[in-house]
Amino acid sequence: MISHQIFNNVLSESQIKYINDLPEVLAARQTIESGAKIAQFNVTLNYSIKNTLQERLGINLSQISQIPMRWIKGDTSPHIDGGRSTFDNTYLLYLNNSIGEFLLESESYPILANTAFVFKEGLRHETLNTGNEPRLLLGPMSESGFAVGSAIYYYSTEADALSQTSQIAYGGDFYFVVGDLVGGGGYGSIGSITSWRLASNSNGSSSKTAIYNNYDVLNNDGNYYLYPSVICFLEGSKILCQVDGVDKYQTVETLRPGTLVKTSCNGYKKVELISKSTIYNLGNSDRNEDRLYKCSPTKYPELSEDLIITGCHSILEFPITEKQKEDSIRMQGKMYVTDNKYRLMACIDERAEPWNNEGTFTIWHFALENENDRMNYGVYANGGLLVETCNLWSLKNKSNMKIV
Repeated sequence: MISHQIFNNVLSESQIKYINDLPEVLAARQTIESGAKIAQFNVTLNYSIKNTLQERLGINLSQISQIPMRWIKGDTSPHIDGGRSTFDNTYLLYLNNSIGEFLLESESYPILANTAFVFKEGLRHETLNTGNEPRLLLGPMSESGFAVGSAIYYYSTEADALSQTSQIAYGGDFYFVVGDLVGGGGYGSIGSITSWRLASNSNGSSSKTAIYNNYDVLNNDGNYYLYPSVICFLEGSKILCQVDGVDKYQTVETLRPGTLVKTSCNGYKKVELISKSTIYNLGNSDRNEDRLYKCSPTKYPELSEDLIITGCHSILEFPITEKQKEDSIRMQGKMYVTDNKYRLMACIDERAEPWNNEGTFTIWHFALENENDRMNYGVYANGGLLVETCNLWSLKNKSNMKIV
């Protein structure tokens, strides 16, 4: 079975000039010259060009009014094209010469003007050594004329993302706006999930250490596999509460709406929401955000026993080191404060150790009453370590957890 075809001299010189002189093409070139690495857009082609493409490449454009195009500068990472729906082939036509090479199925081809490639869906491809001179492409598109290329895939858990099973949504067409699937799947959002992480098998250049919120923009240079972010306590963690007028530690899973929790600066506050989820924890010592960490009494004297929390759950500290500030800003975009103390995530705090128990574990979080639903508190866990609570808005809209 032929997996790909190459076509030379697809269009006439006058047809290529017509495309190059289109206002949309010229405007998108200005976007590249202003510093962007890719500018994608649609153009309306005349009957002559559409008919030539149909005759030379075997693509049916009779029902298509606009055709996707893009300017792109620099190499594209290895990827498999995705699209807003299933398709059989990718069609792309280079409209100018470029240094470097186009790699398809481990074969290398020069990038030459007026050369088209048609290849089966599922073939991995990339460009190498293309320098900084922009390339103009007609496509890439499917046989139905919709744009294809790198894509965003959404999963419920990191394990699903790594195995690429049980996909819950898809975003394509090079929109690369987290959670905004209007361009790809047509959803607009994915349930109530608004906070995401990139799985390690993502091959785009966007940071795998950051937390992404809906409408954040990813670098447009690869496939991304996203799963919801969670910030929680392991089941069995103890929170300082007031019961019958007496301070007492209760396991987090036994908290209920109305339970009084002792805060560091605001007295006792009622639990308003409590939620739970699960997390798959790797049985190794790799230090990343998407796992559980152990805070032990030998490193945290305030503790009476080990406290297990997720990597992005914050311990409240003041002061912190300059490196901890830098790492926090790198991951979160800014430094956050709760109850006059810095939020120091467990994955950044050198004292917290990756918990190397492998398996799927139940995790819990809660939010306390507050007139400002974006505010959280400092509370005491497992004997006295000061840690953050979740705020009401995040627990409702951002946590992807089940409210109980």
